[in-house]
Amino acid sequence: MNTNLNHRPAILIGCLLWIASFYGELYNYQPYSTIGLISAPIITLFGIFHWFKYYKATRGHYPKFLKIAKELNRKMRKNPFTGISFLFKHLFETWTFAIIGWMGMVLMGFLIFGNSNAFKTAKHYCENNTAIKEQTGNISYYGILVSGGITNSGETGESDLLFTIVAENGNFKANVNLLKTNNNWEVLNCLIDK
Repeated sequence: MNTNLNHRPAILIGCLLWIASFYGELYNYQPYSTIGLISAPIITLFGIFHWFKYYKATRGHYPKFLKIAKELNRKMRKNPFTGISFLFKHLFETWTFAIIGWMGMVLMGFLIFGNSNAFKTAKHYCENNTAIKEQTGNISYYGILVSGGITNSGETGESDLLFTIVAENGNFKANVNLLKTNNNWEVLNCLIDK
């Protein structure tokens, strides 16, 4: 009896759910997009786990990525178009790993911006500003996609953050400019738009 699960549907569903959820998050379709962004990597990794098991069962070993990369590099020195034909030959795997890279970049952005003192200050400002609270109502949570820029020079710095506020009165885009002086972040300007 074959105990290997077909990995392709799980990987395909996870990747498509990720793409739809990412764009849903950009266009304020929370909470559904947030649920998708959290569950898509789990589904995709479940599929990849079973792909590795299938690979081992059919070939006797796990994928040897380093060996494949060295061989491809050697062939590309003779003919640069070998890489393109390799990508087309392994299209499903190429897109899977491209989307996993995309997931990793979003996770890095969330960990860098989402855990920064500038973002914590911006959240605190939004939660305690009466004009913002009148517009948004009670804030439930903030979207996963936090972007912008932070420049930090010791005790001084500047930040411009873009993020989503999911609140009682709907979903709102926030653009917050902050300035850091004497090691403390202060909100200079905060624009909230539905």
